[in-house]
Amino acid sequence: MAANLLDETPVPLAAAARAIPGSRGATTANPATIWRWCRKGTKRRDGVLVRLEFYRLGARLFTTREALARYSARLSDDTSTDNPPTRTPSERMRASERAAAELQRMGA
Repeated sequence: MAANLLDETPVPLAAAARAIPGSRGATTANPATIWRWCRKGTKRRDGVLVRLEFYRLGARLFTTREALARYSARLSDDTSTDNPPTRTPSERMRASERAAAELQRMGA
């Protein structure tokens, strides 16, 4: 069942950015980063798209501490050992060519 964000601890997006360490030498994350996590999401290594939950109250945007925790947990949930990533068509072609060359060397 989906969480009711209004029952959780509200955090404005700018405050959420201040609570997260930045990258590339920045002390905190940029609020635009948090907005991008809400709108576009972030892909996990296994290709699953994860979005940060948010809501609009008037002209202001909010997320919650609990939503940040769920977002982090979903990104950290590494199921790549269960489902290996799908190969691209060019990777499949190269693998097929290597296998054919190996079979030819074996005399098949």
